[in-house]
Amino acid sequence: MVSLDARFVLDCARGFRPALDRFRRLRAELEPMYLSTAARAAVMADAATRDARFRRRAGEILASTEELALDPGSVRCAAEIAEELAREGRKLGGVDLFVAAGARYHGHVLLTRNPDFAGVPGLLRQPY
Repeated sequence: MVSLDARFVLDCARGFRPALDRFRRLRAELEPMYLSTAARAAVMADAATRDARFRRRAGEILASTEELALDPGSVRCAAEIAEELAREGRKLGGVDLFVAAGARYHGHVLLTRNPDFAGVPGLLRQPY
């Protein structure tokens, strides 16, 4: 299973070819795509500042994803990740922390091109 980060959805809505190609492959393969509640909120907030065409595209992509809720296990995982990164003198921003935690806790591969996720212990990542 795959989780998407907010940037992946925004890149698709923007028409960024590598993201769009990957999104289309996932849909053709009927692969479930998950988007955390935090990432969904970030996409919606960003899209609200864009033109109607972008908002429509973002909405279509959002509609094709399953919501990955901030369940208690994911929240505990976020705290664990924050602690692990703090020991290394690093941290993730709030949205990214919850995106990473949801993916790691549920055993999803995270589709991302955000280098900040590279050092998250136990997180399965795949660039696009």
